[in-house]
Amino acid sequence: MSGTRVMATLTAPMIADQELIGRMRRAGMDGVRINSAHVTPSQLKEMTAALRAIDPEIVILMDTKGPEMRTTALPVPVVFAEGDLMTIVSDTADRPSSAGCIRINVPDLHLHLSPGQRLQFDDGAIMAEVTAVDGETVKARVTCGGTLGSRKTMNADGFDSRYLPAVSLRDEMNIRAGIEAGIDIIAHSFVRSADDVAAVKALAGDSGVKVYAKIECTPAIERMDEIINAADGILVARGDLGTAVDPCRIPVIQADAIMRCRRAGRRTILATQIMQSMIDSPRPTRAEISDIALGVFEGADWLLLCGETAQGHYPAECVEIMRRTIMETEKSKWKID
Repeated sequence: MSGTRVMATLTAPMIADQELIGRMRRAGMDGVRINSAHVTPSQLKEMTAALRAIDPEIVILMDTKGPEMRTTALPVPVVFAEGDLMTIVSDTADRPSSAGCIRINVPDLHLHLSPGQRLQFDDGAIMAEVTAVDGETVKARVTCGGTLGSRKTMNADGFDSRYLPAVSLRDEMNIRAGIEAGIDIIAHSFVRSADDVAAVKALAGDSGVKVYAKIECTPAIERMDEIINAADGILVARGDLGTAVDPCRIPVIQADAIMRCRRAGRRTILATQIMQSMIDSPRPTRAEISDIALGVFEGADWLLLCGETAQGHYPAECVEIMRRTIMETEKSKWKID
């Protein structure tokens, strides 16, 4: 297999900045991830066209919402302190959330939550515990505070996602738009089985677009081999994975997933918090550098920067440091062949 490559998550305003994209490309950015949870189909097409105009060879990945729970848009980020009470409701009409009412984009959420259940928002940045379910309204008390932004994931301990469709209507619209725009990879979120992969592949048809399964929930771990065999590759999404299992298990799950893919001849992407400190710092920690090297040693085909580039102050610097670390690591006799 070829060496490990660098992919960065970019937003619409960033893609409009041709000078920035040029700097990131020269620094070693081989691919771009577009998070469809934050764009419309028309924006997706515009972003893809803009990237192709800058560099026709860049690899473009779009990830889907999948059978996940996510908050709706928040006009202004909301700060929750420990002890605050949250009001949570289902909303499939995508109406905006507010400090007084957090709306979740799945139907009948109240039927699947109960007092004592732990909730995690935004990969565990905010945690709460369900205190009551009153009709269709869920009340939860914040146990770990933080700032909640727009369209952030929510996970619930013991939540059974089987009642959620593999591909939502919004996903279907974005998949069709992405294929029309000419993206290269669809990374489907919260894949639970080979059937979920098949549902996305049916939409992709003979377009040539590759379908990757995101490994981020317990069913994916339990059905790893069947998912790998059904998909063109996998994306180990450590953020949501760390809310589904004990985070201490992530290194073993990551290594196992990459090894299984190598044996099956499938591609792998490793993502989330690889260089998290560089959202605010111009330099990474030594542990983050080691995390990059670990991904290379294990044989990951791609390392994906998420918030580091989408929200951070040093996107080009992140790419440059990741590329240099990959190059140094690939010189090592310890690299897996």
